Amino acid sequence: MITNADLTIYNKRGIDKETARPIYFRTQIKGVNFYTKQETQTTEKGLVSADLYKIRIPEDADTKEKQYIDADVYAKLTDEEAEKYWTINNGDLFGRGLLEDFEKESEFLKRQYTGKVLSFSDNRRGGLPHWRIGGA
Repeated sequence: MITNADLTIYNKRGIDKETARPIYFRTQIKGVNFYTKQETQTTEKGLVSADLYKIRIPEDADTKEKQYIDADVYAKLTDEEAEKYWTINNGDLFGRGLLEDFEKESEFLKRQYTGKVLSFSDNRRGGLPHWRIGGA
């Protein structure tokens, strides 16, 4: 698989009890295939445009020793345990590149992410094992 970018994925962990905002954990992934397609549509209010993303993460991508686990298992981990793992789930956020600035709360995060995971699949069986993310 040809890789052309790096990715930062933000896994939602829960809600902060003090601020009532979602909390996210960050994982930086080196060596992914990142594709953007711009869709446009004419409506009564004029031209509407949106970016659609297709991301493929090779199974052997560099995640700084974090290990992938399924989202249902990840959700059951404590925050301490979750620091060692990453996952993909609908509603997670992602940013193109290795994003350094980060706060776990969503207000800051909204200003720096590229898109939201709308679909994903585990394609680790076959000749090019990878995870696929569809987002906008």
